[in-house]
Amino acid sequence: MTATNHVVMGALVATYVHNPWVAIPVAFASHFILDSIPHFDYPNKLGTHHNVQFFVWLAMDCGLAGSILLTLLFLQPAGFLLTVACGIAAASPDTMWLYYLIYKKGANRKKWPALVRFHKGIQKHTSPKLWPVELSWLLVTSGLLATRLY
Repeated sequence: MTATNHVVMGALVATYVHNPWVAIPVAFASHFILDSIPHFDYPNKLGTHHNVQFFVWLAMDCGLAGSILLTLLFLQPAGFLLTVACGIAAASPDTMWLYYLIYKKGANRKKWPALVRFHKGIQKHTSPKLWPVELSWLLVTSGLLATRLY
């Protein structure tokens, strides 16, 4: 799933689970649950993520996800700090891909740490054609988040 969907889902978790010791790990775990659902993936060429189109999609997604977090910080609804923390926790597992994108290009996947192999393994059904799944998820969870916050 996109970073935006992970952030919104994490923030939504915080509106239901008010204990940070529970909410933050649940938000983190939600990342892997969402990634196991067939979903959109950034367009790429020849199975690599090293092209301009990928980075444009990534920048737009991270910009939107960051904007949501900044909006929560600015508006300060009840429980906003936990909401932001859960949004960050839910999106954080994808930061591991930066390491592999920048430093470990072409690294042997069998030597990846177990969490990285698991994370990659659950994302078996991704495609640019699955954008309706992402958009539907975003609309539903954003609507739920808005009603829970206000």
